[in-house]
Amino acid sequence: MSKMQHARQLSTGIRTVSPAKQTRDPVIRSQSGRRIKKVKLTLILLTCFLLSLVVVAQYSSLVILNYRLSTARTELSAIQQATKLLEYEVAQLSSIARIEQIAKEELGMVEPEIDQLRVVAASQGEGIRLGE
Repeated sequence: MSKMQHARQLSTGIRTVSPAKQTRDPVIRSQSGRRIKKVKLTLILLTCFLLSLVVVAQYSSLVILNYRLSTARTELSAIQQATKLLEYEVAQLSSIARIEQIAKEELGMVEPEIDQLRVVAASQGEGIRLGE
């Protein structure tokens, strides 16, 4: 370049840039920007998908636990009803009137006579000792 051209460029403010000094190609820059946006979008979608899987898994777990709880409550109700029936049967079988009836009818026992009864008094100072 001549001195004159150089002077003109300085006065007008126009600079020529040699091809070796040019920065990146705008097409390459826009492609890499698009690629970064695609990666970010993919990561966001993947994160949303994984979070939705976690929510579905939690809901599924909740449904299963509610089903187990319902089953356990049903079983508890059945066990409580069976317990009440067994308690009623124990009370009925251990009633004094029934025991007397079995003793008299099946075992042939009779009521003791008055002269067969003895009253034994224990003193308050002595404790009851087992095995004596």
